[in-house]
Amino acid sequence: MEVTLLRSLKALNGLLALPLLFAGGKVGATEIRVLPINDHVIAFYDGRPAENAVDLAKATWADHGANFVGVATYAIVDGSEALVYDTYPSVEQARQVRTWLEKRGVTHFIVANSHWHLDHVGGNALYGDSTIIATDKARAQLLRHKAAIEDGSLQGPPAITPFKVPEVGISQPTTVSVGRYTVELRPVNIHSADGLVAWLPQDKLLLAGDTLEDTLTFIAEPESLGEQYRNLGTMKAWGPTGILPNHGDPAIIAKGGYTTALIEMTRHYIRAMVEHAHDKDFATQSIERFIPAELKAGTVSVWWAYREAHHENLEKVAAFYKDKPLPRFDP
Repeated sequence: MEVTLLRSLKALNGLLALPLLFAGGKVGATEIRVLPINDHVIAFYDGRPAENAVDLAKATWADHGANFVGVATYAIVDGSEALVYDTYPSVEQARQVRTWLEKRGVTHFIVANSHWHLDHVGGNALYGDSTIIATDKARAQLLRHKAAIEDGSLQGPPAITPFKVPEVGISQPTTVSVGRYTVELRPVNIHSADGLVAWLPQDKLLLAGDTLEDTLTFIAEPESLGEQYRNLGTMKAWGPTGILPNHGDPAIIAKGGYTTALIEMTRHYIRAMVEHAHDKDFATQSIERFIPAELKAGTVSVWWAYREAHHENLEKVAAFYKDKPLPRFDP
């Protein structure tokens, strides 16, 4: 399947000027930062505040799942065309991204949602004039939960209203043309069964959504960790030279992203979590217990907000495997 954005005479304009246009680093009045990956791939980054700068008593689902760990969205741009990969937890954040792109001459947008979790789709309504693509599974989840998303009962406030469900659902790899550039949208069962990563073959860049994170992955679906482990191995074989996750260290993202060591770290983490799920002290084991080599090597670093995520991971894995035999993992 191939999706082609509308072409225009402006398609080649402004590319050489893009690096200069990133000067200043912020969009609007908030902390969203613009991080150029190259002359046609742009990261927009928000969040990751210091621990002593937040009030946990006032934190929402958007803070715990995205803003505290740091959240990036991406755009592939050629002249007047752009593919936007994810739309932030809120319309306010998404509006800053769209405004920045429009000021640089973009008039035609297409959006890809990496999966159905709300911190990736919250700004969809801002693209009412554009096509939004997700996997069939993500679209089904969002249709099923639309009313609860809009009234704030799904995960609590803030509600996302109005909410736009993706119009296009895919189940097979789909090629999108953005001017001179090709983006392959590839469904994957990693992190969640409805995942969709974006592969840029001309750059060998991988926009990874939540399939990979620094410090560690949120284990959303413990029942499929064996399959996720295998799928991560397949993804590594694609040979990405740069990996751009939605939640990671902005300094590493700004330098072009992570290496495939991030994939191996994620495999080691989920495998070790499962293999130790029956340990008597499993509920109290630290992040450092599971990925010591990767922390020592600097593949990832411990960001404070991921300690809560790790604690939740321990609870989910322990509950799922409580009365089940532990699976064996292939090498």
